[in-house]
Amino acid sequence: MLFLVNTMEPTRESVKNLLKFLKNNEILFLCHHNADPDAVGGCIALKYLAKTLNPSGNFKISTNSISKLSRNILEEIDEDVEVVEYPKLPKTVVLVDTSSINQLSVDENKLKDCDVVLIDHHKKTDLVNLCKFYIVDEKSPSTCEIISEIFRKLNVFPPKNIRIALLCGILYDTKHLKLANERTFGILAYLIKGISFQKILYLLSQESDRSKRIAHLKACSRMEIREVDGISVALSHVSSHEASCAKTIVSIGADIAFVVAVRKREGEVRVSARCRKNISKKVHLGSLMEKIGKELGGEGGGHKEAAGLNAPYGGKKDKDEVIKEVLNLCFKRFKEEWEK
Repeated sequence: MLFLVNTMEPTRESVKNLLKFLKNNEILFLCHHNADPDAVGGCIALKYLAKTLNPSGNFKISTNSISKLSRNILEEIDEDVEVVEYPKLPKTVVLVDTSSINQLSVDENKLKDCDVVLIDHHKKTDLVNLCKFYIVDEKSPSTCEIISEIFRKLNVFPPKNIRIALLCGILYDTKHLKLANERTFGILAYLIKGISFQKILYLLSQESDRSKRIAHLKACSRMEIREVDGISVALSHVSSHEASCAKTIVSIGADIAFVVAVRKREGEVRVSARCRKNISKKVHLGSLMEKIGKELGGEGGGHKEAAGLNAPYGGKKDKDEVIKEVLNLCFKRFKEEWEK
């Protein structure tokens, strides 16, 4: 098996090894549920690169769900993503912007028989153990930035629609450049030729749908505030949009937020966590959610300031009881990490 350690940017050797997989005749590019612009943009760009290397190849992009913003971008650039549960797996599967197996609707046993490639910017988890090859750069603000750097290393300048997809992914995951670094601006300058920056901002600023706004209101109304050494820890629960709810709760004043969503139909519990930068200097949310995820029989991971987990829900316990237990566990484990 071929493994690569984290690098600040893709090396010539890592790009050379990646091309060996992208030249294959059939590839599935797979990304996490509710695929955001960074995941979708990365898949679109890698699919274009594979098609350039092997024009007769059969390449698909798949996810089990996709965000509204991503749909708007796909419509703008006239690209398609297959939305399906448990897609058929070819020999080569490329996972994009995905940090744990629980973020995918895929048969894990069948995936083990594939040549799995991972391109990601989250904290490295056990998912890499399934991979024949991976590039995981936690220091990169977005997966699309990593992939853009691969294009630069190859001296391949992608067409306008591919660059729009990459730009949207970068701006989305950098929170409109708030998390950008020096390399980010160099890549933006490389990608932006002939593209209106205002257009990219417009594609990423579509008004959120009513269900998301209602979820935010419910999360805030159900919120419980606890304190650890003067730090405000917000605990809440919703039926959906838990990630954006956690983000909203931090934006209105909490230092850290844990939001739980129990999905009976899917048989799973999801938790999203967000925190302010001063909290992440001491507690890495990605590491914390990975630990809690394993404790709940699932998987978790993410960034220093934004992370999540997925765990099974058998339905034997009452939903409200599960929510209470999971939120108490999140608070307990955070408190332990903070007080170390």
